[in-house]
Amino acid sequence: MIVTPADVPHSWAVPSSGVKCDAVPGRSNLTSIPVQREGVYYGQCSEIRGTNHAFTPIVVEAVTLKDYADWVSNQLILQTN
Repeated sequence: MIVTPADVPHSWAVPSSGVKCDAVPGRSNLTSIPVQREGVYYGQCSEIRGTNHAFTPIVVEAVTLKDYADWVSNQLILQTN
């Protein structure tokens, strides 16, 4: 996945997957998550950049390749309408 913030630096982390990736405005960073099964995985930003910033939630939904392809197809249809 590509991690890019819109505002301030973040440290994108999903501890149950062992993934942590720094995100710096104006730059793109790449990372991947080893997923063993479908489900919802939770994390948070581990940078402290102001009030409650360290509690910024992260949610990753792991789905099958078919479900993802269907979602992408639906997004493209929505964009063309």
